[in-house]
Amino acid sequence: MTLLRAILFSFAILWRLVLVFPFLIIGLALFGLIAAILMFLLTFVSPVLTFLVALSFGVAASVLPVMIGARLGLQAKGASTRNSILGLILPAVGYGLFEAICVVLIIASATAVYFLATPLTLQDLAQLQSMDPDLLVQQLMSVSPAIGLSLLWVGGILVIGLRAAFLMPFAGASVGADPSGRAHTPFYGFGSEFLSMLILVAMSYILWAFTVPIAIAISFLLGFGDDLVAALAQLDVAQGAAALELLGLETAVFIGISVLLYLLGFSLQCAGGVLIYMNQAEDVADQQNAFDLSMDAHLAATSSAPPEPQTQPVDVMELIRSRMEQNKR
Repeated sequence: MTLLRAILFSFAILWRLVLVFPFLIIGLALFGLIAAILMFLLTFVSPVLTFLVALSFGVAASVLPVMIGARLGLQAKGASTRNSILGLILPAVGYGLFEAICVVLIIASATAVYFLATPLTLQDLAQLQSMDPDLLVQQLMSVSPAIGLSLLWVGGILVIGLRAAFLMPFAGASVGADPSGRAHTPFYGFGSEFLSMLILVAMSYILWAFTVPIAIAISFLLGFGDDLVAALAQLDVAQGAAALELLGLETAVFIGISVLLYLLGFSLQCAGGVLIYMNQAEDVADQQNAFDLSMDAHLAATSSAPPEPQTQPVDVMELIRSRMEQNKR
């Protein structure tokens, strides 16, 4: 089953991601710098374009680690690459833009359904915009808990499902090739093994949601729990250089565990895309082998068939002379 194999294979990708993590941070920083420069330039052209660039680069920041992890996983499986690391930027931005637009449409649709199904008015909406996000969620849930929770569930599943459907295209874009060996086709394999990937992506999102509690629990098991809680409480009120002085062994362990868990969430998604890619590559290879065998069998059968009897050429003039002699008689 692809789901179980992906969970096991994610650890093979995880240690590779840990090794390239410093370079990943540098790459994401440069990625953000490029986005900032483009946004600054586009502010003089169009606010809409500025928003789209911010949206695409923002989502692409979560797409790029998946592509890098998928590339590492495919290389571990022996797949060949047709592009460079810099070649990941354009597909990451393109897929990020498409995914961001879909997420915005999902949120807008859920919001429209909520306001159509509840007695809220436009005046209420204007008041809600000035609220703190936590108070806003509480207020919306208090109006109609059933509708609010239903829309959250449906919207969340759609967002998770969107990422699950993209895992195979992300893997193809990471090496710049389709499983057949041709250059990467945009959206190739979109939605492949959707149910298994949906569960896998949901696991990664749940892991990210509980990263801090899990890291704290592991710190307690390691004996750093009490010191960590005290350090985190002081970090909340400390500022500037004073906060850096509070960083000790316990906070370093906590940060390290949190980063490891966060990378594990990415590794789960990468592993799913890699295994689907390799499954399809094996199917393509099997089809090619079957075709080659059938052609070999056809050629062998043709070469072993007995030769057709050759007919003697007919002498037309001799035939005419024989007919004339018969007529004379």
